[in-house]
Amino acid sequence: MFQQLQQQLAVSRLHKSKSLTFVDLGSGDGRLVFRAARQGIFSTSIGYEINPILHAVGQSRRLLQAPKYWHSTQFYWRDIWKVDLQQADVVAVYGLGPIMEPLGVKLRDELKPGSIVVSNVFSIPGWKPEGTSRHGTYVYVVPDELNEHNKNNHKKDEEAHTSNHGS
Repeated sequence: MFQQLQQQLAVSRLHKSKSLTFVDLGSGDGRLVFRAARQGIFSTSIGYEINPILHAVGQSRRLLQAPKYWHSTQFYWRDIWKVDLQQADVVAVYGLGPIMEPLGVKLRDELKPGSIVVSNVFSIPGWKPEGTSRHGTYVYVVPDELNEHNKNNHKKDEEAHTSNHGS
């Protein structure tokens, strides 16, 4: 997953930022948060988990096993629907099929254009992946709605111009 993510970051405008934030929605025991911290491309790696036992495991691992990453990892016991994602540059999710559509709406509403979403196993309905893996990982880039709107209007203007002055 991180190899694919690094490739996407290489072509993304996010790589110009010196301080990237990684967020794992449903972080479980924190493995992915620690892997993100070890990659060295994120200044902060945050895990959100609603299950108090899994949250406690992630928090314990942070305190006991990963002191090297204390400054760059954070864990919160929180419902993903109540998390504000505006600070996130990269979001990882391993959601189940039924939540992916409403989660896609939340991500599109809250993430900055150009942010990257990595979904394991389940695709996000209505989103076009920038990349996929044979293991079922989907990589998405949150579109710049204004640019998409402008592109569509420009295309319509060109089509109207062609039809008015066409052959």
